[in-house]
Amino acid sequence: MKYNCIRNSDSPEVMRARVKHGIAAYGIYVALMQLLEEDEDHKLSKDYSMISYEMRVDVSVVQSVVEDFDLFEVEEEYFYSKELSDTIEQARKVSEARARAGRAGGAAKARNFVANAKESSSKCQANATNSLANATNSLANATEILANAKESSSKCQANARKNVANATNSLANATNSLANATEILANASESLANAKQMPESKESSPNPSKNIYSVPTEREDNIKLSSPSSARTKKSKPKEFTICHKGRQIFEKYYQELYDSAYYWQPKDAKAMNSILKKISFARSHKTVPLPIDDESLLKALEEFLRRIDKTWIMNNFSVNKIDSQYNEIVSEMKNHRQNVTDNGNNTKTGWKAPDHKDTSAYRSGFGVAVGK
Repeated sequence: MKYNCIRNSDSPEVMRARVKHGIAAYGIYVALMQLLEEDEDHKLSKDYSMISYEMRVDVSVVQSVVEDFDLFEVEEEYFYSKELSDTIEQARKVSEARARAGRAGGAAKARNFVANAKESSSKCQANATNSLANATNSLANATEILANAKESSSKCQANARKNVANATNSLANATNSLANATEILANASESLANAKQMPESKESSPNPSKNIYSVPTEREDNIKLSSPSSARTKKSKPKEFTICHKGRQIFEKYYQELYDSAYYWQPKDAKAMNSILKKISFARSHKTVPLPIDDESLLKALEEFLRRIDKTWIMNNFSVNKIDSQYNEIVSEMKNHRQNVTDNGNNTKTGWKAPDHKDTSAYRSGFGVAVGK
């Protein structure tokens, strides 16, 4: 049963019923209590014949259990159990109290929930309003930045193009300057090398201030630079060229006569020209009767030496550098062809025009007639 209100089997009322009707009386009592609990009003009609039929017991025994032992409260048409009714009423009151408390608690919780919801809603609305305002400001700033960026982009692009053009020009100028500096350095290095290679002359020349072995004060192909102001304030002295530069002029003039074309002079040609002049000076000074080695004598000897070259390979590759590298071979070739030189100065083997010598012995004496003879 839901409600625990059945009397024990040894209670006084139940014992009296058991004494009269046996243990069946307790069973009828319990069955009646279950029927009362299941009834909506918790009351049963005094229709004992129906009850006895359902329980399959005698009608008189059912009536006796209900009315004779104070187990039930009997009215005119119904009977009920006071213990069951009191227990059910007490349970109802407890349930109602709990319901009221639950409803009160629920209402308080509901109020708190509503209050919290309102507060949260207010905060959310405030935050949403602030977020909307911030988003609006951000959009305005982004729009302004975009407009400024477009304007700046145009200016930056123009400046960038200008900077690229300036950088390109600067790079080209720097490249040209580097090339010029490299060429100047090469020329200076060759001049220094030539100066170190030339020993001092043991013999004094007719013009001691200008000797093949002296270190040139400037390269033959260098141009002295002077500022416009200095050119205006003082008179410049006549240009004095080195023997190497004069040798270059002789070579270029002869090259023009041979090939009807200008010779492209290179820095290495200056070194080679110095070397050729040194070799001619050496040959003249080591003759049985030494010949003069002043600048004028050496330059005349150089011109006659160039005009005497009859080596086919050299003529096909005529350059200062080649003549310098093949100097000994060229001299040997000239000596081998001496017998072919006639009194009028023509070479019978090749037909090349020989220089104007006084006679064959003049040539044998060292590329030219001595000064004063």
